Amino acid sequence: MADDDLQAHLNKSIYGTPQTNPDERRRYLGSLRERVVLEISNTDIVKPDVLTAFQTALPQYVQPTYQALINGKQGPDVTAPFIKAVNDAGLKFTLVNDDTASLDPSYPGLLIVAPDAINHDDISLPATDTPSESTAKDSHPLDIFHLFDKK
Repeated sequence: MADDDLQAHLNKSIYGTPQTNPDERRRYLGSLRERVVLEISNTDIVKPDVLTAFQTALPQYVQPTYQALINGKQGPDVTAPFIKAVNDAGLKFTLVNDDTASLDPSYPGLLIVAPDAINHDDISLPATDTPSESTAKDSHPLDIFHLFDKK
């Protein structure tokens, strides 16, 4: 029994305190998936319409315990509008610029996280219908099913 305690103490001294789910923490800017309320990927954060959708959806994510984690490896031209939106909404934020931040397209550019597990299934930004999308849905695309339709 004493040998196990000694080995655990030595391991903690050599390697540091063990961390739960280190791969998941690297993926979610130091947080865990179970705490994420909203995720915007590095691919999406650079799109101009995403900022508008984020500003529209942001009020539903403003709670005293929630915090925004913003990928600090993105350029300031990308992060500044999101920082302003989060700050104007009164949400705390942190720019993450350590080993957990990555510019990989599938990794997060912005997260809104809770301090404890909340386990939301859908953490993507709610879709907004823009006028161009709604007109595209009404018109028939040129596909095989509408090839012989009269115009």
